[in-house]
Amino acid sequence: MTLLRTALPLVTALVLLAGCSTTEHARQPAPPAGAPQVASPAAASGFPESTRRLKPMPLRTFTVATQCSFRDETGNFGKARVDVENSKVKAMNIELVMPRRGSCRYDLAQFEQTQALPSIELKGKRDCRVRMWEQGEQITVAFAGCHHLCSPSSAHDYVWPLLIDKPTGKCD
Repeated sequence: MTLLRTALPLVTALVLLAGCSTTEHARQPAPPAGAPQVASPAAASGFPESTRRLKPMPLRTFTVATQCSFRDETGNFGKARVDVENSKVKAMNIELVMPRRGSCRYDLAQFEQTQALPSIELKGKRDCRVRMWEQGEQITVAFAGCHHLCSPSSAHDYVWPLLIDKPTGKCD
């Protein structure tokens, strides 16, 4: 009986403490009656089922050939000859002029193609890179770290990517 008297308060305390504890996976409250049932957070997003299971875009090559010249609204101008077949650069000669800033010249002979997919990458000296990728009907040609191809070298800070319209061959 003495054992029961000393154990009973201890057991009662443990039962009360167990009732106050929580588990890692707390249950969600039930939705109010008449509320629509939601299967998952993705379903609640409002996107169709097909877009909830996104798959990576397939890697595909692109082809573009153009010889174009352009002038933008800020007064910058240039000309480009770009020939890419199945993501292999066959020719590239681009001259960009930024009045009062300088000019930059990029020639394929100064580069080695290091990547074809998912985008084209040409690597030159001193960590200079030219990248090309397709976005809808446009090809973007971007330049990074190529100060030594500009005169003065600070002109590179004002270079914007070249955009080529695939259907027409025009560039901006």
